[in-house]
Amino acid sequence: MARPRTFDPDDILRETLFLFWRKGYEGTSLSDIEQATGVARMSLYNLFGDKERLFEAALERYISATRTLYEKHLQDGGIADLEALIGVYAHPERLGPAGNWGCLMLNAIMADAGVSPRTRAAIDSFRHDAVARIAATLRRAQALGDVAPEIDCVEAADFILAALWGAKAAIRHAGTAEAAAPTQRMLGLFLHGLKPGPAHPSLT
Repeated sequence: MARPRTFDPDDILRETLFLFWRKGYEGTSLSDIEQATGVARMSLYNLFGDKERLFEAALERYISATRTLYEKHLQDGGIADLEALIGVYAHPERLGPAGNWGCLMLNAIMADAGVSPRTRAAIDSFRHDAVARIAATLRRAQALGDVAPEIDCVEAADFILAALWGAKAAIRHAGTAEAAAPTQRMLGLFLHGLKPGPAHPSLT
C-alpha cells in the first residue's frame, strides 16, 4: 500500500508567502499556490482552511520575521541603532529578488480589495509595536544626549516608520532598491536634526 504523502506546512507557508508578497492577495490564485508548492488545493484546505486563512498564516510569518529584525537592530545604541534599521530598509539585497517587492503589510493595506479585519488587526498590532520600539530607542538617545529633550519621541517614531514604509512603497513601484536612497538620506538628516541645539521652531 502506498504511504500517504506528507507535507511540511513551513515549506508551504514560505512558498505561499513569496507568492502573496510578489503578486498580492487578489493576484494570487489557488492554482498559483498549487503549482508553487506542489500541494493540491484539498490538502491546502485541510492544512490551512481557505485562501484567506492561508494568507493570514503567511502574513503572520512575515510579521514575525520583521519583529525579529527590529529586535536585532534596536538594542541600546540610540541613533546608531536607528541608522542601522533604516539601512536595512533601504538596502534589502539580502532578500534577493524579494527585496524589490516592497513590504507585504503595506502592499496588503494598499490593495484595491482591502484586507480582512483580522489582517488589519495584525498589521495594526505590528505598527503599534514598531512605533513603540522606535520611540524607546529615541528615548535612549535622549538619555545619551543625542536627541533634544523637547522632542516628542512617539511622534518622531511615527514619522520614521511612515518614512520607512514609504521607502518600501517606492521600491515596489520602481522595482529597485535604489528608489529608497532619497528616503535614507533624508531620514539621516532628520535624525541629525533631533540633536540638542537651537530651539526647534515647530516644537516651541
